[in-house]
Amino acid sequence: MQPWQDKSLDETREKFRKFSQEQLAGEGDAWRQRDRDREFSAERWLKCCEMGVLGMSMKKEYGGLGMPYGHTIAAIEGMGEACHDTGFFFAMSSQISGIQLALQTSGTEDLKKKWLPDLISGKHFACLGFTEDTAGSDVFSTQTEAKPVEGGFVINGQKSFTTNSLDSTCCLVFARTANNRSPFDFTAFMVDMSWDGVSHGQAFEKATLRTCSMGRVDFKDVFVPKDHIIGSVGSGLNVLKYSIGWERVMLMGIILGPMGRVLEETIERVKTREQFGKPIGKYQQMSSKVAEMIMRRRVSRTMVYDLCGQLTAANGAIGNYLQDVAIAKLYVTENWIQFMLDATQIWGGRGVCHDWSIQQDMRDALSSTIWAGTSETLRNTIAKIVGVG
Repeated sequence: MQPWQDKSLDETREKFRKFSQEQLAGEGDAWRQRDRDREFSAERWLKCCEMGVLGMSMKKEYGGLGMPYGHTIAAIEGMGEACHDTGFFFAMSSQISGIQLALQTSGTEDLKKKWLPDLISGKHFACLGFTEDTAGSDVFSTQTEAKPVEGGFVINGQKSFTTNSLDSTCCLVFARTANNRSPFDFTAFMVDMSWDGVSHGQAFEKATLRTCSMGRVDFKDVFVPKDHIIGSVGSGLNVLKYSIGWERVMLMGIILGPMGRVLEETIERVKTREQFGKPIGKYQQMSSKVAEMIMRRRVSRTMVYDLCGQLTAANGAIGNYLQDVAIAKLYVTENWIQFMLDATQIWGGRGVCHDWSIQQDMRDALSSTIWAGTSETLRNTIAKIVGVG
């Protein structure tokens, strides 16, 4: 039995597929207008919170359900099969992984009790303040600084390409607290976006995942109490390891749903679309592409659910699985792009027209080898763990 074929996972997947169809998808081609308008729906977000999606794999003492990590993936996969709004699910997965799981792993008990219940319930909505215009893969180029003052730190700087930035009410911020080009130069802070000096900056209009906002966040003389440090002063890179690591796992959930939906639609297409007197699926060039799509989805699902099973058995000790996480993220995202290229080729002219959803799924796939670590960075990580490079 494959790891994604567990009966309880099937039940979770089906439960959230039905919920998504009835409560999230909307009528007809509602997905198209949402994509055009870059619409993020707080109402639909709260519905997901009420269903327990954001707390599914969080500990019960913080308002979660305490379920294995695979169930969060199964819920997101099911919702993504029934609803075209991959950007919305990306926003959700980003908060669960980059902020909630990192906070649960590294935060003090007071911070967990202060923030996690409100993040899970939807009272707060979070973004991850890491990337800057000059600092992405090169963390040592981070310019945002946090200087010690009585009772805490004062943060100055700007974060860019920040997922959920325009809609967020709080931010997990990484800032420089020393300047020695050392792994201990950085510290993670939990910042309330209503505090003096915090502001939402420029918004970016993306070609991909359009219903998930992305923009800049500005920090000008923002005082952060010392009890809002996540981990300890100088432990920021360790917190980042958990944050990015969990992002690489949970964000793969947004891939599996569209893969299932597009595969089903494409199989129906090759059976009914005729050229030269017979269905195009009868031509080997077309049937071979479908076979490749089936294999890419099957292997991707196996890798993601197997990894979630390992992490559940290890009580979430993701630091011991960084190479496995990097391999899975690299393989699944690159295969998603090739999967969608095959689907687009099969759909032909309809594959690139806004009247059909294939072009949106293709655009959403394109950014996957960039977010949560580029393919190039992941290859470096995989090699370095074995002492190469």
